[in-house]
Amino acid sequence: MKGRRAKVISSAALFENAVPTVADRLGRRFRCAGGSARTKFSSTLNQIILVKNSRTLVFVLLSAGILASGDGWAADRTDEDAIAVARSVIKADRRAAVSQVMQFSETESNAFWPTYDQYRAEMDKVADGLVKLVMEYAAVYPNVPEARARDMLTDLTALEQKKLVTRVDFLKKFGEVLPASKNLRFAQLENRLDLAIQLKLASEIPLMPIEGRLTGNSTASASVAPGVPGGAVVSVYELTAAVIAINKQARSLTLLGSDGIKQSIKVGPEAVNFDQIHVGDTVKIAATQQLVVQMAGPGESADDGSVAMVALAPKGAKPGGVLAETTQVAATVTDIDAQNRTATLRFEDGSTRTVPVRSDVDLGKRKAGEKVIISITEAIALTVQKP
Repeated sequence: MKGRRAKVISSAALFENAVPTVADRLGRRFRCAGGSARTKFSSTLNQIILVKNSRTLVFVLLSAGILASGDGWAADRTDEDAIAVARSVIKADRRAAVSQVMQFSETESNAFWPTYDQYRAEMDKVADGLVKLVMEYAAVYPNVPEARARDMLTDLTALEQKKLVTRVDFLKKFGEVLPASKNLRFAQLENRLDLAIQLKLASEIPLMPIEGRLTGNSTASASVAPGVPGGAVVSVYELTAAVIAINKQARSLTLLGSDGIKQSIKVGPEAVNFDQIHVGDTVKIAATQQLVVQMAGPGESADDGSVAMVALAPKGAKPGGVLAETTQVAATVTDIDAQNRTATLRFEDGSTRTVPVRSDVDLGKRKAGEKVIISITEAIALTVQKP
């Protein structure tokens, strides 16, 4: 026992890596949405709940040496193997792990363990109810009816209340055989392990989908040449969503984002491959805008204008395409304010605008009458991929 205890304590630095490793293995099974997610989600829920409700998962995994970086566990075994190993270790070593953390005296041990077994038996009943509830959630996910959501919420709150009442009742019983300091330590251990495990696993289980507006990720970058007026700014917006429902008569799709927000969209007749979209497909949209401002060179065209390009997927293929348009706007420098470092531009429609000039640009080399060209290129790419 001394060697085993030393192994647990010396591995404390691995605490933060233990739960994430297991949670990631589990999370891979239901990171998609739609029809394919239901089977994958349901097939591992029973295993997930058993792992989730272990109070000693972290210390058991550490003491068993499963998470040592050199044993190849994370890399060489399947998700099912990883879960099976974790469950077998938990079943065999749970009592030992609690004993190692608590360091009971012989008298305390003889009084504590019978009550602990009763406590675990009652908490397992709560876990059984949670297994049933989450399995029901998996069966209807991601299209959960409001009435069913209301029932599941009622069941969930009842289970949480039962869990709390059970813990409070047994902490009182433990208080009859343990000093207050050790009983508090045990309660802290329970809470700490519960929180660490539940937070990581909950982050991998899909949230209840609700209607809303899909949002993506936006990034922007700018580049300039030192001393040269103008520059370029590129903005990119990306959105990824899963198809969870299709109304072919209305030509509409219901898309689900990674944040649990779902939105229905209409698909126009120009999408000739609408019939190739299926539940479980992933829709990816990338919108890019590039703004370039530069001084016109000798002989360079400085007229307003635009050009567009459209490319669609051929009939019979997965829907997709690219739409791009470049617009050029010309302006003439009418005034330069060197003191305030601004320049006034007049556009071809007669409007004017005063803009700031970067501090590294030598305004002594610029003059009224010069031409400025502003080019804006916008592109939207859409792809539909199989799961």
